[in-house]
Amino acid sequence: MRNRALVLVLIAVVGTASTAQEIKLASVAPEASPWGAALNQLAVDWREISNGRVRVRVYHNAIAGDESDVLRKIRIGQLQAAVFTSAGLKQFVPEVFSVSVPFLIDTEEELDYVIENLEPELNEIVEENRLHVLAWSRAGWVHFFSNQELVYPEDLRSVRLASDPADEELQQAFRLMGFRPTPVTQNELITSLNSGLADAFYTSPLVAAGFQWFALAPNMLGVRVAPFLGAIVISDAAWRRIPNNIKEELLSSARNVADQIDREVLDLEEEALRQMQRFGLNVTEATPEVEQAWKDYVAESEAELLSVFDPEMTSRVRELLDEFNAR
Repeated sequence: MRNRALVLVLIAVVGTASTAQEIKLASVAPEASPWGAALNQLAVDWREISNGRVRVRVYHNAIAGDESDVLRKIRIGQLQAAVFTSAGLKQFVPEVFSVSVPFLIDTEEELDYVIENLEPELNEIVEENRLHVLAWSRAGWVHFFSNQELVYPEDLRSVRLASDPADEELQQAFRLMGFRPTPVTQNELITSLNSGLADAFYTSPLVAAGFQWFALAPNMLGVRVAPFLGAIVISDAAWRRIPNNIKEELLSSARNVADQIDREVLDLEEEALRQMQRFGLNVTEATPEVEQAWKDYVAESEAELLSVFDPEMTSRVRELLDEFNAR
C-alpha cells in the first residue's frame, strides 16, 4: 500500500510539472536594477499564486535582444512576455509616445493624472495588437547633459546633441525645434563626446551615472525633458492559457511590482544625482523663469511636433494637462 501511495504521489507531481505553463519574460534592464529585482519577485509571486501552474522565467540584461528583437520573438512565440519602455511600446502603440513629447509633462503629479486617465485607452490599443498589459510603470525622467552649461533653449541650439539613431521620431522632433541631433549609438557615446562629434546627450540620471557619461558632460539641465514609461506585457495566447480564476490575483501582483518599481526608480534617481554632484556634476536650477522659457519655445513648434507624434493622442494629453492644472 505504501508503494502504491508513493507511486500515486509521484504521478501527481510529474503531472503537475508537465502541465505547468512557462512564461518567458524578456527585459533590457540589468538584473541589478529596480526592474530586475521586481521581475524576479514577480516570478516568485506568480508561482506561489498559481501553486506552480504558472512559472515565469526572466531573461534580464537584454540577453533576449533589444526591444525590436523581443517584440518579434513574442510574435512568433519564442517569448511570451516582456518589459517595454516607451521606445519599444511605440513600435506597436505609437500613441503612447505622445506622453513623451519633450517639455509637455514635467511633474510626477501631471504624469500620474495623464496615465490614470489614458490607461484604459492605451490598454485597448495594446489589446488590438494581440497583447495584454499586466501593469504600467515609470522608467524615469530624461534630462539634457552637456559639456557646457545649458540654461535656455538657445544654449542647446548651439551644440551637437547625440541622439539614438533608432529613435527617429525624437530626432525629428529635435530638428523641428531647431536643435542639432547627431546620430550616435549608446556604445559610441563616450568616443563621440571625447572626439567632439557630440557635445550633449539626453538620458535619465540613473543611466548617466551608471555608464559614467556625466564625466564627459558634467552639466545637467534641471528641467525635465520628458517622462519615459514602462509596461509589463504578455501575449494574448499566453494570457488565454492561464486559468481565469487566478488572473485577477496575478494582475494584482504585477501592479504591486510596478508600484515598487515606481518608488525605487524615483529614490534611485535622486541618489544618482547626489552621487554625480559629489563628483563634479553641475545641475542648472529649473527656476520658474527657465521652465517657462522652455515651454514657450516648444509651443512655437507645436504644429510641427504634431506631425511627429500622434496628433489625436497628443491633443488628448494636452487636454488632460489643462484639466489637471485647472483644478
